[in-house]
Amino acid sequence: MGRTLTRAVDTALRASAATVRAVDYLRVSTEEQAEGYGISYTGKRTARYIQKKGWTHVATYADEGFSGSLEADDRPDLKRLMQDARKAPRPFDMVVVNEGRGIGRTGRAFWKWVWDLEDLGVYVAVVKKDYDNSTQGGRSQMRKDADYAEEERELIRERTQGGIQEKAEDGLYPGGMVPFGWEIAEQGKKGVSHYALCEREADTLRRAREVFLEKRSWEETALTLNTEQRTTRSGVYWTAKNIRSRLLGDGVLENRVVWRGRAAERDQEGNPVYGDTVVIDLPPVFTGEEIAELRTATAQRRPAVKTRCRVYILTGLMTSPCGRTYVGHQHRPTEVIYRCKGRYESYAGAGDRCTCPYLEATSIEREVWGDIVALLSDADRMKTMAQDWLDATSHKRLDYSKRMADLDQQIAETEDLIDVAAATAAKRALRRGLGREEAEEAADRATKPHEEALAGLEKQRREAEAWQREAAEASQRLKRLERLAEVARQNLKDIEPAEKAELLCLMGLRAEVVRCAPRRKGVACAVRGWFVHEGQDVPVLTDEAWRRIKPLMGGSRSVIDRRTMVQALLDKAVSGHRFKELAPRYGIDGKTLQTQAHRWLKAGVWAEAMALLKGMKAVPVWQADPVEIRGSLKPLASESIVGCRERDRSNPDRPRRIRCVRRSPAGRCPG
Repeated sequence: MGRTLTRAVDTALRASAATVRAVDYLRVSTEEQAEGYGISYTGKRTARYIQKKGWTHVATYADEGFSGSLEADDRPDLKRLMQDARKAPRPFDMVVVNEGRGIGRTGRAFWKWVWDLEDLGVYVAVVKKDYDNSTQGGRSQMRKDADYAEEERELIRERTQGGIQEKAEDGLYPGGMVPFGWEIAEQGKKGVSHYALCEREADTLRRAREVFLEKRSWEETALTLNTEQRTTRSGVYWTAKNIRSRLLGDGVLENRVVWRGRAAERDQEGNPVYGDTVVIDLPPVFTGEEIAELRTATAQRRPAVKTRCRVYILTGLMTSPCGRTYVGHQHRPTEVIYRCKGRYESYAGAGDRCTCPYLEATSIEREVWGDIVALLSDADRMKTMAQDWLDATSHKRLDYSKRMADLDQQIAETEDLIDVAAATAAKRALRRGLGREEAEEAADRATKPHEEALAGLEKQRREAEAWQREAAEASQRLKRLERLAEVARQNLKDIEPAEKAELLCLMGLRAEVVRCAPRRKGVACAVRGWFVHEGQDVPVLTDEAWRRIKPLMGGSRSVIDRRTMVQALLDKAVSGHRFKELAPRYGIDGKTLQTQAHRWLKAGVWAEAMALLKGMKAVPVWQADPVEIRGSLKPLASESIVGCRERDRSNPDRPRRIRCVRRSPAGRCPG
């Protein structure tokens, strides 16, 4: 592959050097900016290089302040460059960078986009050493630059981390976050900066402890601090979670900072990569007795009682009208809902909750899951969605097998070259009358450059093999998604909620609540809630229906006709009226009717009676103003949307999308 490609490119470029269209890609990191190497500096050099080569300069792409360890998709303008390179007709032939490390500082960041460009017929030129990867020699030099950029990055990091390790071991400030309650004394002075108490923050911690011991509530503690204008370090007000984490952190309870602790980068054996874990002692805020008292009060605080455990399959996947996400919530023992995160105060006493209504979990999950089942049951739609994903993400799943074969060939040729060079150097040394040891040294000197080249090729081969595995895993994941269509009709309706949640995440579901009904005050209607939960329509209470259920409903000692009670409750489930609104119509006190409904539900009488009426004439249960949900699926970062497929007629070249607006019942029935 390599030889044929090189000859073709060489011929093309030599024959049409004056017509080569070039763009320059400029990248400097924050550290390089601090050293005086800005975008303008590198831009002048690349522009002069393009002019010197006689190429046509067609565009400039620049990522300022972005690390060279980031891949192409994480650098905005490089991502745009790659998107433009895939357009037809191709808009440029050569990408010019100032130096090798401008391409990237890791193998993954360096080679992935360079190889992707090569496959598109676009090549990369480096100003500093005047080469490009359209020739074999240029490719060899590019491998050296890639290795040098990665080694330089690791060397800088090791030196930096080594100095930090020495500071930590000496009990000095090693850098990073400072726990609330402390500050850095002698900051900026090399070899002496250390942790010291910050009296203002320490006083806030002392006051927080005092309030918590009195109130035994983190919410009350945060509210008291905010009322007294005792803010966080950044000047914002406290939340219950925030003050709890500060007061029960390692700094307060253990008087220490753990450097390179659980969050440290580790090797395969679990050891920190850049040095050992170090515990740095802090000057204490509290005495030992005060800490023991705080621990006791925390342990005695009664934990929240969870009434039931339920999996909410749409938690975190559904965006509310205010822009936050919905999470599952047990509102009452008999009521499960989705609540917008915006309903939580930004800090204690803020009063800035959003007004997004609660959404009834059972009905919305049933509707959304029904759409998913319908989609997965349609093999044709699944195949179309899979093809859309393949088209949209083909650049992320490159086939590296040809690249690996090319590298295998170069490795074999380099190994042969090493053997020949070693044998030739040794023969020449012996011919000059040198001894065996001198001949071996001569052979080593002659083969050293080739050995280094071989090491670079082998490293590149290992990286390509790893990327090939990643691409294969992505393809396998897509195939698993396609296979779901084959089993959907039989299994998907009956799988467990936890499995549903996992599948929705696999498929990349994103739901947006476009419009929701305003929340109506009052206790949710338990009877309506029963019909919604069971997915059952409301039966019409005919004479035959009443005859079937009359023995269950009791009422021999009641002055109120039980058929009238049942009729009132069924009417409420259908109409959505409040209990007090039904009282004049049926002559029954609303409170009495509500009490009787709860008795029947709790005893299971209502469920038994409704089971006897299944199959008889029925009408739909009352629904509030509908909630409109627009759902989209992005499996493996694709962009296919649930619902009916349509093409954008104004632009036939745009990728086809599937669009759907699902209407589901809103959350709460007035009580």
